[in-house]
Amino acid sequence: MITGPDSLFAFPDFVALQRSEIERVSEHAARQPNGRALLLQACAPTRELTVDTRHLSAVRLHVERDRLAGDVVCAPGALPWEDEAFRLIVVQHVSDALPAEGFVDELARLLAPGGVLLWFGLNPWSPWLAWLHWQARRGLPLPHPTHAELARRRLLRRQLAPVSVDYLGACWPTRGAASVLHGLRLLTPLRGAYLLTASKQRAVLTPLRPRLVRQRVALGPRLASPSHRACA
Repeated sequence: MITGPDSLFAFPDFVALQRSEIERVSEHAARQPNGRALLLQACAPTRELTVDTRHLSAVRLHVERDRLAGDVVCAPGALPWEDEAFRLIVVQHVSDALPAEGFVDELARLLAPGGVLLWFGLNPWSPWLAWLHWQARRGLPLPHPTHAELARRRLLRRQLAPVSVDYLGACWPTRGAASVLHGLRLLTPLRGAYLLTASKQRAVLTPLRPRLVRQRVALGPRLASPSHRACA
């Protein structure tokens, strides 16, 4: 077991939840044209999970104490890539493991117009929180879950348009599949995690209406003088 701020994410129950989340990535990757994908995860062990990004070239980072490590090492608020570098960005519980100022701003900067952001977060209303508090009795730091609506507002303020919110996983930690709960819609808001899908809108050039310039027309003397009626 690893030690550090994201150690709870390495529990087998949580890894099973993250494995089910990753299954949603491939369908979004298939819709994107050629380019790059950025995958940000909560802890190092999840790097062993296979992620199908299809034709996109993937860069993978994970939380390591107060920074991001993996293919590169950097601060969450200073990601070392040029603007609009990625067609697909996957954020898997990074905000739960490492709240950082400027992180969402960097994601908005890196996402290309027309690209997709997949934001996976821990559901604060789920019984998972009770389980996490129980596991934290060993001295492990607790995650910092953010409600889906608050995450949606944060993305919207950065010009990232939320498309949908889906709840994933079982209502209680399990190392198996949660298919038995898929038909119970009443329990959907209690599932372990949510997926917030957002897109970066393309900048559309709106043609401006040409401004009409009125010109003075000089009238001739005969047109300018008033007409006279002929007398009978």
